[in-house]
Amino acid sequence: MEVLYHAHRFSTIKAINDEELLAESTFLSTDFEAVGRLVIDQKSFLIKDARWDIYRSPGGGLNGGKELPGLKGVEAYFNAGGSLRRVAGDEAGGLPRELLADCVKGSIQAETFIFEKRGFTSARSYEEYWEKIYLNACRYFSNLDRLTCRWFDYIGGYEREGTLFNRNMSSIIWRQDGGSLAAYGCFSDSFHELGVHIGLNSEGIVTECTGNFLRAPDRVCFENSAHLLKLVGKNIALLSKREIGELVGGSQGCNHLVDIVYNVGSAVTNAMGGKG
Repeated sequence: MEVLYHAHRFSTIKAINDEELLAESTFLSTDFEAVGRLVIDQKSFLIKDARWDIYRSPGGGLNGGKELPGLKGVEAYFNAGGSLRRVAGDEAGGLPRELLADCVKGSIQAETFIFEKRGFTSARSYEEYWEKIYLNACRYFSNLDRLTCRWFDYIGGYEREGTLFNRNMSSIIWRQDGGSLAAYGCFSDSFHELGVHIGLNSEGIVTECTGNFLRAPDRVCFENSAHLLKLVGKNIALLSKREIGELVGGSQGCNHLVDIVYNVGSAVTNAMGGKG
Protein backbone atom coordinates (compact mmCIF):
# COMPACT_ATOMS: atom_id res chain seq x y z
CA MET A 1 0.00 0.00 0.00
CA GLU A 2 1.23 3.49 -0.88
CA VAL A 3 -0.40 6.55 0.67
CA LEU A 4 -0.89 9.16 -2.05
CA TYR A 5 -2.78 12.07 -0.52
CA HIS A 6 -4.23 13.46 2.72
CA ALA A 7 -6.72 16.32 3.15
CA HIS A 8 -8.30 17.65 6.33
CA ARG A 9 -10.83 20.45 6.85
CA PHE A 10 -11.45 21.66 10.37
CA SER A 11 -14.01 24.29 11.33
CA THR A 12 -14.59 25.77 14.75
CA ILE A 13 -17.02 28.41 15.97
CA LYS A 14 -16.24 30.30 19.16
CA ALA A 15 -18.02 32.97 21.16
CA ILE A 16 -15.15 35.41 21.63
CA ASN A 17 -17.26 37.75 23.76
CA ASP A 18 -20.94 38.33 24.52
CA GLU A 19 -21.57 39.89 21.13
CA GLU A 20 -19.34 38.22 18.54
CA LEU A 21 -18.53 34.82 17.07
CA LEU A 22 -15.22 33.86 15.51
CA ALA A 23 -15.64 31.28 12.76
CA GLU A 24 -12.50 29.65 11.38
CA SER A 25 -12.08 26.93 8.78
CA THR A 26 -8.65 25.41 8.17
CA PHE A 27 -7.62 23.28 5.19
CA LEU A 28 -4.52 21.17 5.68
CA SER A 29 -3.54 18.77 2.92
CA THR A 30 -0.55 17.29 1.15
CA ASP A 31 -0.28 20.38 -1.03
CA PHE A 32 -2.16 23.17 0.82
CA GLU A 33 -2.41 24.93 4.14
CA ALA A 34 -5.04 27.67 4.30
CA VAL A 35 -7.57 29.29 6.62
CA GLY A 36 -10.73 31.36 6.26
CA ARG A 37 -12.06 33.56 9.10
CA LEU A 38 -15.27 35.42 9.80
CA VAL A 39 -16.20 37.61 12.75
CA ILE A 40 -19.99 37.50 13.12
CA ASP A 41 -22.47 39.41 15.25
CA GLN A 42 -24.22 36.88 17.51
CA LYS A 43 -27.62 38.53 17.39
CA SER A 44 -27.94 39.50 13.73
CA PHE A 45 -25.43 37.02 12.25
CA LEU A 46 -24.11 39.87 10.10
CA ILE A 47 -20.46 39.53 9.11
CA LYS A 48 -18.22 42.16 10.70
CA ASP A 49 -14.86 41.04 9.29
CA ALA A 50 -13.72 38.46 6.74
CA ARG A 51 -10.27 37.25 5.72
CA TRP A 52 -8.48 34.35 4.11
CA ASP A 53 -4.84 33.26 4.07
CA ILE A 54 -3.01 30.58 2.10
CA TYR A 55 0.29 29.65 3.74
CA ARG A 56 1.30 26.74 1.51
CA SER A 57 0.33 25.82 -2.06
CA PRO A 58 1.92 23.97 -5.00
CA GLY A 59 5.05 25.93 -5.85
CA GLY A 60 3.83 28.74 -3.61
CA GLY A 61 1.88 30.18 -6.51
CA LEU A 62 -1.33 30.75 -4.54
CA ASN A 63 0.26 31.88 -1.29
CA GLY A 64 -1.07 35.12 0.17
CA GLY A 65 -4.06 36.54 1.98
CA LYS A 66 -6.72 39.18 1.79
CA GLU A 67 -9.31 41.04 3.81
CA LEU A 68 -12.77 40.95 2.21
CA PRO A 69 -14.58 44.17 3.16
CA GLY A 70 -17.23 43.34 0.58
CA LEU A 71 -18.61 40.70 2.95
CA LYS A 72 -19.21 43.13 5.81
CA GLY A 73 -22.93 43.34 6.54
CA VAL A 74 -23.73 40.06 4.76
CA GLU A 75 -25.79 37.65 6.85
CA ALA A 76 -23.80 34.50 7.60
CA TYR A 77 -26.79 32.27 6.96
CA PHE A 78 -28.42 30.25 4.21
CA ASN A 79 -28.49 33.14 1.73
CA ALA A 80 -24.75 33.91 1.93
CA GLY A 81 -23.69 31.84 -1.08
CA GLY A 82 -24.32 34.53 -3.67
CA SER A 83 -22.28 37.10 -1.74
CA LEU A 84 -19.41 34.64 -1.29
CA ARG A 85 -19.36 33.97 -5.03
CA ARG A 86 -19.49 37.70 -5.81
CA VAL A 87 -16.78 38.78 -3.35
CA ALA A 88 -14.44 35.77 -3.15
CA GLY A 89 -15.24 34.25 -6.54
CA ASP A 90 -12.69 31.78 -7.88
CA GLU A 91 -9.70 33.56 -6.43
CA ALA A 92 -6.89 31.17 -5.48
CA GLY A 93 -8.74 28.37 -7.21
CA GLY A 94 -11.91 28.91 -5.19
CA LEU A 95 -10.39 27.60 -1.96
CA PRO A 96 -10.97 30.84 0.04
CA ARG A 97 -14.64 30.82 -0.95
CA GLU A 98 -15.00 27.19 0.15
CA LEU A 99 -13.37 27.89 3.51
CA LEU A 100 -15.59 30.91 4.16
CA ALA A 101 -18.62 28.84 3.17
CA ASP A 102 -17.54 26.27 5.79
CA CYS A 103 -17.44 29.13 8.32
CA VAL A 104 -21.03 30.03 7.46
CA LYS A 105 -22.19 26.42 7.68
CA GLY A 106 -20.55 26.03 11.07
CA SER A 107 -22.12 29.23 12.37
CA ILE A 108 -25.57 27.98 11.37
CA GLN A 109 -24.92 24.82 13.39
CA ALA A 110 -23.59 26.83 16.35
CA GLU A 111 -26.85 28.79 16.42
CA THR A 112 -28.29 25.90 18.45
CA PHE A 113 -26.34 27.12 21.48
CA ILE A 114 -27.23 30.81 21.19
CA PHE A 115 -30.83 30.51 20.02
CA GLU A 116 -32.06 32.94 22.68
CA LYS A 117 -29.72 35.65 21.44
CA ARG A 118 -31.11 34.96 17.98
CA GLY A 119 -34.60 35.85 19.22
CA PHE A 120 -36.13 32.45 19.95
CA THR A 121 -38.10 32.20 23.19
CA SER A 122 -37.55 28.49 23.82
CA ALA A 123 -35.80 25.40 22.57
CA ARG A 124 -39.12 24.14 21.21
CA SER A 125 -39.73 27.32 19.21
CA TYR A 126 -36.27 26.87 17.69
CA GLU A 127 -37.06 23.27 16.75
CA GLU A 128 -40.33 24.37 15.15
CA TYR A 129 -38.50 27.03 13.16
CA TRP A 130 -36.13 24.43 11.69
CA GLU A 131 -38.93 21.99 11.02
CA LYS A 132 -40.52 24.71 8.91
CA ILE A 133 -37.55 26.19 7.01
CA TYR A 134 -35.81 22.85 6.42
CA LEU A 135 -38.89 20.76 5.67
CA ASN A 136 -38.07 18.12 3.03
CA ALA A 137 -34.48 19.35 2.76
CA CYS A 138 -32.90 16.09 3.97
CA ARG A 139 -33.93 12.67 5.23
CA TYR A 140 -34.38 13.88 8.82
CA PHE A 141 -36.66 16.76 7.89
CA SER A 142 -38.49 14.69 5.26
CA ASN A 143 -39.52 12.10 7.82
CA LEU A 144 -40.62 14.14 10.83
CA ASP A 145 -43.47 11.72 11.47
CA ARG A 146 -40.98 8.87 11.90
CA LEU A 147 -38.59 10.57 14.29
CA THR A 148 -38.08 9.02 17.69
CA CYS A 149 -35.83 11.78 19.04
CA ARG A 150 -36.24 15.55 18.86
CA TRP A 151 -33.23 17.79 18.27
CA PHE A 152 -32.67 19.10 21.80
CA ASP A 153 -33.33 15.67 23.30
CA TYR A 154 -30.59 14.35 21.03
CA ILE A 155 -27.92 16.92 21.84
CA GLY A 156 -28.63 16.85 25.57
CA GLY A 157 -27.42 19.87 27.53
CA TYR A 158 -27.49 22.81 25.16
CA GLU A 159 -25.59 25.38 27.14
CA ARG A 160 -22.03 26.00 25.94
CA GLU A 161 -19.52 28.75 26.49
CA GLY A 162 -16.46 29.54 24.41
CA THR A 163 -16.28 26.88 21.72
CA LEU A 164 -19.78 26.27 20.35
CA PHE A 165 -19.23 23.96 17.41
CA ASN A 166 -16.48 21.83 15.82
CA ARG A 167 -16.37 19.96 12.52
CA ASN A 168 -13.64 17.83 10.96
CA MET A 169 -13.67 16.24 7.50
CA SER A 170 -10.77 14.03 6.42
CA SER A 171 -9.87 12.21 3.22
CA ILE A 172 -7.04 9.78 2.55
CA ILE A 173 -6.18 8.18 -0.79
CA TRP A 174 -3.85 5.24 -1.24
CA ARG A 175 -2.73 2.93 -4.05
CA GLN A 176 -3.26 -0.75 -3.43
CA ASP A 177 -1.24 -3.67 -4.76
CA GLY A 178 -2.17 -4.09 -8.40
CA GLY A 179 -2.63 -0.38 -9.08
CA SER A 180 -6.21 0.18 -7.94
CA LEU A 181 -7.00 3.04 -5.57
CA ALA A 182 -8.85 3.18 -2.27
CA ALA A 183 -10.23 6.18 -0.45
CA TYR A 184 -11.53 6.79 3.03
CA GLY A 185 -13.57 9.80 4.05
CA CYS A 186 -14.53 10.74 7.60
CA PHE A 187 -17.01 13.38 8.78
CA SER A 188 -17.21 14.19 12.47
CA ASP A 189 -18.77 17.22 14.10
CA SER A 190 -20.52 18.15 17.31
CA PHE A 191 -23.72 16.40 16.14
CA HIS A 192 -22.84 13.87 13.42
CA GLU A 193 -20.27 11.19 12.61
CA LEU A 194 -19.96 9.03 9.50
CA GLY A 195 -17.34 7.24 7.47
CA VAL A 196 -17.13 6.20 3.82
CA HIS A 197 -14.84 3.68 2.10
CA ILE A 198 -14.54 3.85 -1.69
CA GLY A 199 -12.68 1.49 -4.01
CA LEU A 200 -11.64 2.81 -7.43
CA ASN A 201 -9.89 1.47 -10.49
CA SER A 202 -6.81 3.19 -11.91
CA GLU A 203 -9.05 5.55 -13.92
CA GLY A 204 -10.94 6.78 -10.89
CA ILE A 205 -14.13 4.79 -11.51
CA VAL A 206 -15.87 3.70 -8.31
CA THR A 207 -15.91 -0.09 -8.04
CA GLU A 208 -17.27 -0.32 -4.50
CA CYS A 209 -18.64 2.11 -1.97
CA THR A 210 -19.67 1.43 1.61
CA GLY A 211 -20.11 3.47 4.74
CA ASN A 212 -22.12 4.00 7.88
CA PHE A 213 -23.23 6.58 10.43
CA LEU A 214 -21.94 6.42 13.98
CA ARG A 215 -23.83 9.47 15.31
CA ALA A 216 -26.84 11.31 13.92
CA PRO A 217 -29.93 13.05 15.34
CA ASP A 218 -32.21 10.08 14.67
CA ARG A 219 -32.06 6.51 13.41
CA VAL A 220 -33.77 7.63 10.23
CA CYS A 221 -30.50 9.38 9.28
CA PHE A 222 -28.65 6.05 9.39
CA GLU A 223 -30.68 4.90 6.38
CA ASN A 224 -28.66 7.28 4.18
CA SER A 225 -25.86 4.71 3.92
CA ALA A 226 -27.88 2.90 1.25
CA HIS A 227 -27.37 5.84 -1.14
CA LEU A 228 -23.66 5.09 -1.42
CA LEU A 229 -24.32 2.24 -3.86
CA LYS A 230 -25.44 4.86 -6.40
CA LEU A 231 -21.81 5.95 -6.75
CA VAL A 232 -20.63 2.61 -8.16
CA GLY A 233 -19.67 3.02 -11.81
CA LYS A 234 -19.21 6.79 -11.52
CA ASN A 235 -15.96 8.67 -12.02
CA ILE A 236 -15.89 10.36 -8.64
CA ALA A 237 -13.26 12.88 -9.68
CA LEU A 238 -15.55 14.22 -12.42
CA LEU A 239 -18.73 14.54 -10.35
CA SER A 240 -19.78 18.07 -9.43
CA LYS A 241 -21.17 18.76 -5.99
CA ARG A 242 -24.62 19.15 -7.53
CA GLU A 243 -24.35 15.74 -9.21
CA ILE A 244 -23.25 14.14 -5.95
CA GLY A 245 -26.18 15.85 -4.24
CA GLU A 246 -28.57 14.30 -6.73
CA LEU A 247 -27.15 10.86 -5.92
CA VAL A 248 -26.74 10.92 -2.14
CA GLY A 249 -28.43 14.19 -1.10
CA GLY A 250 -31.77 15.84 -1.68
CA SER A 251 -34.92 15.38 0.31
CA GLN A 252 -34.17 11.74 1.16
CA GLY A 253 -30.42 12.13 1.44
CA CYS A 254 -27.84 13.80 3.64
CA ASN A 255 -25.93 17.03 3.03
CA HIS A 256 -23.08 15.81 5.23
CA LEU A 257 -22.75 12.70 3.10
CA VAL A 258 -22.59 14.96 0.04
CA ASP A 259 -19.80 17.01 1.62
CA ILE A 260 -17.58 14.07 2.47
CA VAL A 261 -18.07 12.33 -0.90
CA TYR A 262 -17.27 15.60 -2.69
CA ASN A 263 -14.14 16.07 -0.59
CA VAL A 264 -13.04 12.52 -1.35
CA GLY A 265 -13.57 13.22 -5.05
CA SER A 266 -11.37 16.32 -4.84
CA ALA A 267 -8.70 14.33 -3.02
CA VAL A 268 -8.82 11.63 -5.72
CA THR A 269 -8.31 14.31 -8.37
CA ASN A 270 -5.22 15.61 -6.54
CA ALA A 271 -3.88 12.11 -5.91
CA MET A 272 -4.15 11.40 -9.65
CA GLY A 273 -2.26 14.55 -10.52
CA GLY A 274 -5.34 16.54 -11.51
CA LYS A 275 -6.56 13.91 -13.97
CA GLY A 276 -10.16 12.81 -13.55
